This record gives sequence, structure tokens and C-alpha cells, in this order.
Amino acid sequence: MNPVKTHHLNLKATLALAVLALSGLGAQAAESSSPSEGLHGLIGIGAVYSPTYVGAKESRSHAVLLPDLRYRKGAFEASTLGGLRYWAVEKPDFQFALTLGVDAGREDHKVKGFLGQSGSDRLRGMGKIKASGELGVAGSWSGLGLPLNFELKTALGKKGHGGTLASIGSSLPLLASGPLELGAEVSLGFADKRYLQSYYGVSAAQAAATSFKEFHPKAGLYGADLGLSARYKLSDSMSLMANASYHRVLGDAAKSPLVERKGAPTVLVGLGYTF
Repeated sequence: MNPVKTHHLNLKATLALAVLALSGLGAQAAESSSPSEGLHGLIGIGAVYSPTYVGAKESRSHAVLLPDLRYRKGAFEASTLGGLRYWAVEKPDFQFALTLGVDAGREDHKVKGFLGQSGSDRLRGMGKIKASGELGVAGSWSGLGLPLNFELKTALGKKGHGGTLASIGSSLPLLASGPLELGAEVSLGFADKRYLQSYYGVSAAQAAATSFKEFHPKAGLYGADLGLSARYKLSDSMSLMANASYHRVLGDAAKSPLVERKGAPTVLVGLGYTF
């Protein structure tokens, strides 16, 4: 089960969205029977095309590493993308976990890294949003036939975004026979004023330091995501993978002066090894 992630499209969020979708194509049946103990996951390489940040007109292409490593011991699970989880309930039609993860924050200028650039110079003067821990709950309910995924998390401390956000959505296997697997995901994201002010708002001080007008968004619905994933098995462990997703900024967030384009795609292709 892969609870849908709310996200802002920095590098880590892009990888989390794509890799969770790719690695989760055939995971639901296995996880509903018996979770895998010990170390398992997916590692690979690929290329991604995405906006420099949510709402940006500018997009960027670069190489990526695809590390989705998970270690499971009883009800406890640790992963490189999902953080720490304690699975309090694991039934065939309902799963519920306590979560501890990290929000990576956002740069206010272009930053060169090992695998290309991140950030955007258009945000220069807005100030960096620092990384922060997030405590929450996540789960899935399939009582109506399709899995209903949900997640709620809040920041630990006020050094990062300092807010609370939630998502609700569903994932659907479209094809799961033979070497080709196809899946689709849809989700809606909600957030409080503090989170939206951090990522979409412009304070008086930020307005004075930039060309943006002061803006204070209200809490509520702020985004929707639609994703399609494909995996072609070359062998029992090697696969070609692709993920295409579309994010639409909604609500008060769409009125932000930071938003140049309300909707934009993210595309990832890669080669992965599962174990």
C-alpha cells in the first residue's frame, strides 16, 4: 500500500512521487498478504523532466538516482523515501501507520548538485525554506473495492514550513499480467495557512526584497495530482520504468504571485533493480 504523498516539486519530492508509484505497481497484492521482513526495495538510474518549483514556467531535465530502500522488522519500517513508520493496523481492507518523515524545504536560487541543479533564481529574495521533520499518520481503506489512500502530517518545530498538510486519493492497477504493468494514481492536497504561506505566500518583508506583491493565502485545497506509471519486466529483478504525472495548483495557492503556470507535467524514465 502506497499512501499518496502531497508534495512540492523539489528533487526529493519528484523522486518520492515517481519511485513510490513505480515500485508500487505490483506491491498491493504482496503487501495485503504478508509484508516482507528485512531489507528490500528498488535501486536504479533514470532521467526526470519537471518544473523548477510548483507553479514555475521554467522546467529542467537531469539525471537521477532511484533509491527506494526499505527495512522491515515486525510493525516497524524504515525507508529512504518514506521515513519511519509503525504499522498499527494491517488488515486486508484497512492499513494504518504512524509516520515520521522529512520535508526537504525549498531553495530561493539555483543550486548545483551532484546530479544537476535544483531551485530557481526567480525565487531569489524569498528566503530558503529549511528542511523540517514531519509527524503524521497514513493509511489505506479498500472497503469500496478501490483503495482510498490518506495521509495527514504536521511539521515538528517552526524552522521549516511549520504547517500541517493532508492528502486523499486512490491508486488503480490498470494491467498486472505478463511483463507489462500499468497503474494510475489520483490525489487531492489540503493544507493550513502556515504551510501555504511558506510555499505560496509573500510576506511584507519578502515583497520588499523581491518584485512580488504581498500575498497571504487561506487554508484549504491547494493541489491535485494525476499520475500514470508503467513497468516492463526484463527479468525477475530488472525493469524498465516510466512515470508521467500532472500537478494542478488549486484554491488560493493558484492566485499566488509565485505561480506562473497552474498546471505542469513531471516525467521520469529509468532502469531499476528490485530485491
